[in-house]
Amino acid sequence: MIEVTSAHLINVKGLVFVGRGDSNHWIALDGEEKFGGYMAGIRPMEAFLVALGSCTGMDVAAILRKMGVKYTSFEIDVDGERASEHPKVYTKVHITYRFKGKALPKEKLLKAITLSQDRYCPISAMVRQVAELTWELKIEEED
Repeated sequence: MIEVTSAHLINVKGLVFVGRGDSNHWIALDGEEKFGGYMAGIRPMEAFLVALGSCTGMDVAAILRKMGVKYTSFEIDVDGERASEHPKVYTKVHITYRFKGKALPKEKLLKAITLSQDRYCPISAMVRQVAELTWELKIEEED
């Protein structure tokens, strides 16, 4: 069965748009001031990196919960390198998964990340179609 999702956007002023998806939650997006933006929201390419990070992050958090892994904090950094010519797509994307905790099981963290990257996260799968996608795990041990 084909799943169809949608988004609706409204141009508020200049380059400012508010948009919502099927969940009915709104976000504000905007462009650079030099192109008519007002600095009123996240830029679309930034939103894409946030979407990628949250997609894989939700997978990893859910998998680790099922595995019974407890951590103090979990953060993700997503860095994208863009082409110099228009349409300036991402050519390389790197994800850093950062965990803090006590005696964290590295093998389970790696398994959760690998499952997300190789099986569950559709945004990672789309990125891999057009760009180099790499990731790393960093663990900060707490006393």
